[in-house]
Amino acid sequence: MRKATKRKTAAKKTTRKRGLRPGAKAWTAAEVKRLTSLYKNKTASEVAKALKRSLASVSAKINALGLKKGTKKKATAKKTTTRRKAAPKRKTVARKKAAPTKRTTTKKKATAKKKVV
Repeated sequence: MRKATKRKTAAKKTTRKRGLRPGAKAWTAAEVKRLTSLYKNKTASEVAKALKRSLASVSAKINALGLKKGTKKKATAKKTTTRRKAAPKRKTVARKKAAPTKRTTTKKKATAKKKVV
């Protein structure tokens, strides 16, 4: 009889990098550097075209790196924005319903022709 052996239930070790599907192009350090510099002033779709990558891969890398579009800071005085005041609320007043007006109809007066005898 064969002796029962314990199976290893540990996760399989793979040589594949996590998050990279087979056949996918890995990001180089130069591409990541260019991505971070381009993303400051351009949209993700413009960056994807410049790097010749798909929008999905660029977006995923941006999220993985935690890049965010920052507000442009000027060295000069800050621009103060004044908020517009909200329009005042209208007061609702209970209105009395007007009594229905009687329409006067104009009747055409029948003009009787006199008979000449």
